[in-house]
Amino acid sequence: MSNMSLWISGLRPKTLPASIAPVIVGVSAALPIVTAIKAPTDASCAPVQRQPVGCVAPSAVAPQETDWPIFALLSVLCVLVALFLQIAVNFANDYSDGIRGTDEGRGAVEKQTSKPQRITASGLVEPGKVLFAAAISAGIACVAGLGIAAITGHWWLIGLGALCLIAGWFYTGGKHPYGYAGFGELAVFVFFGLVAVLGTQFVTTLGAIDLWGVIGAMLCGFYSCAVLMVNNLRDVDEDKVNGKITLGVRLGKNSARIVLLVTYLVCVVATVVVAFGPLWRVLHSVTGIDIIGIGLAVIALLLAAVVIRLAVVFTAAVQAGNFVKALPMCSMTLLLFAVIFVFGEIAIIL
Repeated sequence: MSNMSLWISGLRPKTLPASIAPVIVGVSAALPIVTAIKAPTDASCAPVQRQPVGCVAPSAVAPQETDWPIFALLSVLCVLVALFLQIAVNFANDYSDGIRGTDEGRGAVEKQTSKPQRITASGLVEPGKVLFAAAISAGIACVAGLGIAAITGHWWLIGLGALCLIAGWFYTGGKHPYGYAGFGELAVFVFFGLVAVLGTQFVTTLGAIDLWGVIGAMLCGFYSCAVLMVNNLRDVDEDKVNGKITLGVRLGKNSARIVLLVTYLVCVVATVVVAFGPLWRVLHSVTGIDIIGIGLAVIALLLAAVVIRLAVVFTAAVQAGNFVKALPMCSMTLLLFAVIFVFGEIAIIL
């Protein structure tokens, strides 16, 4: 494996949809709000098409009243924050697990071990360089986060960003990493679900969230938990030997497999339900059936069919213990959910 390929492997690309999908959901959840909010003239909330939770900050101005480029810029910055925070965490985990010896035996390529190669464990890259790559990635995320705070005026977001960095480091870093105590899934649900989706919706609406944002956040969180659980099930034997007490180790293989499948399949059922949203809106439209609405409904249902197919493949792979195959299936389902959610939100504003 070339040095560049090794670094790309260190990014853990199969896990990156878990960082991008929540931002897509958050941005799409913001669309019905920002296309309906009118800049308030008094202390009360202006009526909106889909009522956000709480009042929009008096300084907030909806994109149609200023510039859509502002909305687009904030969306891009949210993507950069989420993506590079994920990359930073991946490198930091590679470094921490590598120097602890948890990744011992993970130096060979995936074709030989059936597990992704680790940069630090391979010995082909100095641990300090891996840590430096984590720091650079975190720095890029911080710069993007500062841009968001400057544009929105919500400087407290810097504190939230710092909390995300701290959580990312202490997942496997420090003397008492919480990832070694079975709390990884809880952190993933909070940061890759609630914080990522609702934070994005709050930022891009300049101060509002709503029920659909909460629903999207919870589903992204549970999907992300499933991605982590696949990883933990794959590594459960060596984690147990190395003292990494993940949820998979605590539950045992059989129970962990059941929890994983239940979590994943509940999310799949919810995804299929969401996919019927555009069709429901077409059939109940007071303005009549339009071609665009029908197109959205058809595409959403076709994507739902793909999700069901992926779920079948994923379930079979997990039951067979083929976690190398199951991981991309899980990540792809999360990404498809985000796309389906987008079509549902677009259907609201048409």
